[in-house]
Amino acid sequence: MVEKHIVDSLETWFYEETDKIPVNSMQFAWVGQAGFLFKTKSIRLGIDLYLSDSLARKYQGGEFPHKRMVDIPIPPDSLTNLDVVLCSHGHTDHMDKETLTPLFSDGKGPLVIAPRYEVSRLLDMGIPSSRIVGLSEGESFLMKEGIAIHAIPAAHEELTYDSWGQIKALGFVVDMGFVSWYHSGDTVRFPSLCESIKTWNPSLCFLPVNGKKPHLTEKGIIGNLSIAEAGNLAKDIGASLLIPHHFGMFDFNTVAEDSIISTLSDQGWEKDATFILPSLKTIYTYTNERK
Repeated sequence: MVEKHIVDSLETWFYEETDKIPVNSMQFAWVGQAGFLFKTKSIRLGIDLYLSDSLARKYQGGEFPHKRMVDIPIPPDSLTNLDVVLCSHGHTDHMDKETLTPLFSDGKGPLVIAPRYEVSRLLDMGIPSSRIVGLSEGESFLMKEGIAIHAIPAAHEELTYDSWGQIKALGFVVDMGFVSWYHSGDTVRFPSLCESIKTWNPSLCFLPVNGKKPHLTEKGIIGNLSIAEAGNLAKDIGASLLIPHHFGMFDFNTVAEDSIISTLSDQGWEKDATFILPSLKTIYTYTNERK
């Protein structure tokens, strides 16, 4: 079961004590692109957070200026109480220096879990080595709270490895005990993906829907699952709830919300029941009533 409510401020929500969260429940909020924040009674977690305008500054005046279509919903220096941040790969809208470094402003900071392929990038950002966990496909990390994080291979748009065999991009299955969920990062479908995910039996899927666009791929802006491909993948792994992402941030690389709704509805997904179209400043509370 999922309930939702709109808030005036994500900062206020994120800093609220977790004892108000029901047993066997998690709350999550979309912060744009592929980014989400999660809260349970025991942990605060973020994934693929892009909470700056660094790409707009980098590409200002270029063919693809990367101007945000939405405001930054929460400043990164308001997230110093995060326990862990997952980064699926090294692209800035998933691993952003201007988002990550403020998390360590108080001298502490979260664990940052990312592909081992990208650990040197995190070190170059100034992230303390003691706070970095590098994973490659098939590996897992068990947190002290009993939460297990499993590394799933991702192909963005191809499976890419370094000379040591470390994969460049990951998705993650996060097992919180009462629920497991899968966040793909950026990926297209490849033969072993479905079985890699099904191993961990996630109930929720967070999947990109912006697809592949040849004119962007030629320019080095590589693609993802389409809306229909995301719907099919979620069905094939047996997920009960699909949450699309990777839309509504940059005007040159997005899809219309109406298209997401109509395509998934045509596949048999039911809006607000089996799929959620996330919106900003909305808190979603998922409860596993069977536990």
